[in-house]
Amino acid sequence: MADLPGPRRKFSAVCPRPSRCVTEPPARPSGLIVSLPADYTAFCMLYQDRYLRYTRARVADPGLSRELVETALGSVATNWATVLASYCPAAEAWDILGSLIAQAMRGHAAATLYNTVYRVLPPLQADVVILRHRLSLSDGQAADLMGVEEPLVASQLRMAHRTMARRTAHPQPAALRTDT
Repeated sequence: MADLPGPRRKFSAVCPRPSRCVTEPPARPSGLIVSLPADYTAFCMLYQDRYLRYTRARVADPGLSRELVETALGSVATNWATVLASYCPAAEAWDILGSLIAQAMRGHAAATLYNTVYRVLPPLQADVVILRHRLSLSDGQAADLMGVEEPLVASQLRMAHRTMARRTAHPQPAALRTDT
């Protein structure tokens, strides 16, 4: 660091006159409006309600569900240019939401009956089961929400039904179960 000309001052962290050091918090800006890109706003309007319904089915805590969806959409907003440039913005957002839910669920006992499906099925199949059976979305609506092709939703649902049918037809002995 170069020496600066002139006398050196020693700064102290202690305020010499406490009565003069009291500062008022900044006034809250009145009428401040933050503009978001129109395409991001449209994205949120299109998906936020279904994201919230899905998250509530997974988490069962309305406050936490709302917080997770807000955090996911905030992350999407922060990275909007990258998300928008991706192959499928809906898939990017779905992955962000799924990661946040999984992180929130770690360390918690299964919050709802619907989380049991995640112990039995792969995540994609479990998502499809919840979207189709709990939220009553069509294959097309579920595919749009997840950012995947409609035939993938249909095939994942068929595989989920087969897996669940096998598990109920041949249940594991109690000693081998991991969910007890």
